[in-house]
Amino acid sequence: MAVFTPSYPLTLPTATGIKTQNWGLKRVVAMTQSPFTLQQQVYQHSGEQWKTTMSLPPMLKDNASIWLAFFMQLRGMRGTFKLGDQDRKTIQGTATGTVLVNGASQTGNQVALDGFTASRANVFKAGDYIQINSYVYMVTENVTANGSGEANVKIEPALRTGIEPINNNTTVIYLNTTTIMRLDSNEFNWDTDHVSKYGISFSCSEAL
Repeated sequence: MAVFTPSYPLTLPTATGIKTQNWGLKRVVAMTQSPFTLQQQVYQHSGEQWKTTMSLPPMLKDNASIWLAFFMQLRGMRGTFKLGDQDRKTIQGTATGTVLVNGASQTGNQVALDGFTASRANVFKAGDYIQINSYVYMVTENVTANGSGEANVKIEPALRTGIEPINNNTTVIYLNTTTIMRLDSNEFNWDTDHVSKYGISFSCSEAL
């Protein structure tokens, strides 16, 4: 018997939209404190991961069936899907057109970009998201392009270059940004009431 495997990452259904979300970034930071002096030592490790919990609006069977089929295809924690912050699908900045990575082998919490309108202020604003390859980053300071349409953009988390190389002239996505997510559990459950209204929620973390 043939075994069908979906092509991951899947695309999130658009049948109903999202009711609520709790979105954030998990970091791996350890702290020790002397019991005598109370002095602290802090160690920041490289692990950083987007996480979210989302609830869908109450829905009837036709829309619920689309969502349930989507989650069944994920097969618990095996599959992956594309998801972004549902409240920040557009930017506050003034960037337009095609923005590109300016230089290969970049690392850390800053990325050089070009393709902006020359000398334009606030092409990205603090809190905007940008997507490079499969992963999404938040801009942490307002960005002004220089006279050549170039800018250095400060971001969190750090570039995922250990997972996915970032090449020169890679297109930067700044509308409807998504990252690759995986469910937090192999179990998936849903609720129904006496009038066949469905309640569906899920938690997931960035697939690294």
